[in-house]
Amino acid sequence: MNNLFPLTIPTPFAVGPVNVYLLDGSSPALVDVGPNTDEALDALREGLAAHGRALADIRHLVITHAHPDHFGLAARVVAESNALVYSHRFSVTRLNGERTAAGQRNEYLAQLLRGAGVPLSDMEAMQQDFHTASRFSRPITVDVALDDHDELILGSSSWEVIHTPGHARGHICLYHRPSGQLLSGDHLLRDISSNPVLEPPRPDETERPRSLVQYLHSLERVAALEAVVALPGHGAPIKDLRGLVARRIAFHRHRAQEMMTFLVQGPRTAYQITNLLFTDLHGMNLFLGLSEVIGHLDILEDEGRIVAREGKAPVLYTLADD
Repeated sequence: MNNLFPLTIPTPFAVGPVNVYLLDGSSPALVDVGPNTDEALDALREGLAAHGRALADIRHLVITHAHPDHFGLAARVVAESNALVYSHRFSVTRLNGERTAAGQRNEYLAQLLRGAGVPLSDMEAMQQDFHTASRFSRPITVDVALDDHDELILGSSSWEVIHTPGHARGHICLYHRPSGQLLSGDHLLRDISSNPVLEPPRPDETERPRSLVQYLHSLERVAALEAVVALPGHGAPIKDLRGLVARRIAFHRHRAQEMMTFLVQGPRTAYQITNLLFTDLHGMNLFLGLSEVIGHLDILEDEGRIVAREGKAPVLYTLADD
C-alpha cells in the first residue's frame, strides 16, 4: 500500500516514541495519536504536513487500546477535525473516563495487590505513577464500538478488526488482507515483549481475565494470518511475524518454568516471586512485573502444577505436590 504513512510521536514514557499511522485517501484516518503533550501534538501536525495533510482533514480515528501513549491526544484531535472515534467495546469505559468504573477498577486492583502481598508503601508508589500517567490523556467519547471481524474503510482501503486481548482487554489490530499488512499496536513489538497487564473483571464476569493466557492465544491467532509485515505501536516493522511469535511463546514457557524453581524452597507470594525475578522495580514498573508474574502463576495453576492457598491475605503459591 502506498497510502500508509508511519508518524513518530514522542512520549514522556520509558517505552519511547509511539508510532501513529496515517491512512490517506478519500477518507483520511489515523490509527492512534500519541500522548496528550504539546510536543506530541506538534510532532503529529508536522508528520501530517509532510504528507500534505492537516488535523482538520482527518475523518476517522482508531484507538488500538486505552493506554495514554496511544489515545492521550484524541480529544484535541477530534476538537480540530470532528473525526469519528473507533475502539473496541471493551475500551469504551476506559476511554470516556467514566468515574464510577475507574473507582471500581482501582479498588479491585488494590484488593488484588494486597492479596499478592504488596506492601502499602509500594501500592502508594504505584498509585502515584498511575496518577502521573493519567495526566497525559483526556477522556474521549467513542462513536463506534468495534468488535472482532468488523470491517472499516480507512483511507481508501478496507481493514479487518482483529481483537487481540492480552496487553489490554480491548486491544485490537487492523489487518489489510490484500497487502498482508497488520497494524499490531502493542500486541506485537519487535524488540520488547508486550506486557499482559492485570485488569479487573467486567460487570458481567465473576473472575478477572487471565491476561497472559489471553495474550498467548492472541499471539497464535495473529501467527495464523497470512500477514507479510506487522507495523507496531513502538519500534521497527516486523517482517518475520511467525518467527517472532514463536520466540515470544518460547520465552513465556521458559519464564513459567522459572517460576516453578522459586517454589521448590517453599510457599511464596506473587510479590516475593516478583522480587526474586526482577531487581529494583518500583511504581508502575513493579505493577508491570507483578502482572507478568501473576500471569505465569495463572498458567501454572491452570495446568495443575501449582496451588494457590487462599484465605487470609496474602495468597501463597506452592508446588502441587507439597
